[in-house]
Amino acid sequence: MIIKSKLSADPLALILGIISLVIILFGCCCGILAVVSLILSIIGLVSASNSLKEYYSNPEVYSLQSKQNVYAAKIICIIGTIISALFILAFAFVFFIYQISISDVFKEKIEEINNRKVNDSLFYNESINEYNTNDSIYKDSTYVDTVSWK
Repeated sequence: MIIKSKLSADPLALILGIISLVIILFGCCCGILAVVSLILSIIGLVSASNSLKEYYSNPEVYSLQSKQNVYAAKIICIIGTIISALFILAFAFVFFIYQISISDVFKEKIEEINNRKVNDSLFYNESINEYNTNDSIYKDSTYVDTVSWK
């Protein structure tokens, strides 16, 4: 009876695939974990593909069970890669939408500040480089006469 050897990525690719799936399924609330899971599954996928190339180049040296383990690991790593990539795309989309809403808030605040400068009773006139004061107050574009204290 001839003892056939195991492929080089037989335990490694399977372990990396399982770890990437566990990380992405239990740590899906954090975006950085999706990146870690993607990296682990890609490493497992590359090592499984290289081991399968080894097997197909010289199948009589390696055991059939080892080939099946590596093939299962390759499938697990593909699933982990797809799920991780989808989570990364979802986080990127949410981040993009969040940034758009934040920019709208900043734009509104800048417009509010600019309107406040125009409506103040004391403002700086840049064209003649002097301060102008009014005896009346403008509040939200509504004219209000000054109140006299008698």
